[in-house]
Amino acid sequence: MRLILEPIFEADFQPGSYGYRPGRSAHDALERVRVGLCKQLHQVIDLDLKSYFDTVRHDLLLSKIARRIRDDDVLWLCKRILKASGKRGLPQGSVIGPLWANVFLDDVDRMLEQAQNATHQGDYEVVRYTRFADDRAPRRRGRETEMVN
Repeated sequence: MRLILEPIFEADFQPGSYGYRPGRSAHDALERVRVGLCKQLHQVIDLDLKSYFDTVRHDLLLSKIARRIRDDDVLWLCKRILKASGKRGLPQGSVIGPLWANVFLDDVDRMLEQAQNATHQGDYEVVRYTRFADDRAPRRRGRETEMVN
């Protein structure tokens, strides 16, 4: 299923999206950030979507998939794969879960890419959007949560 769907959705994904993408690595995302820093873009917003894979609503994901895929058999199989993992969430550890995570976040990527484009001032950037996924679990230290490096 991933071999069928991935090329279709990859053609649509935004340039600032780096998480779980073929041919894109953490180093590529860091290079994009480094270039932004060299352009004096120093303010950073760091977001962590807690339990993201566990909370994705199937109905919303299936509607996003159906916007691009018109084959009823493929949509039926997508629904069966999702329902096998419970009532909500993406199948973790599967080869298709990361692709579906990106499909679900693509509308957010599009909105942030539009904000990036709308804030350009001539040749100068004001906003640079880079999304990367880090699926490592946070380590608890006292009352704070810190990502393990």
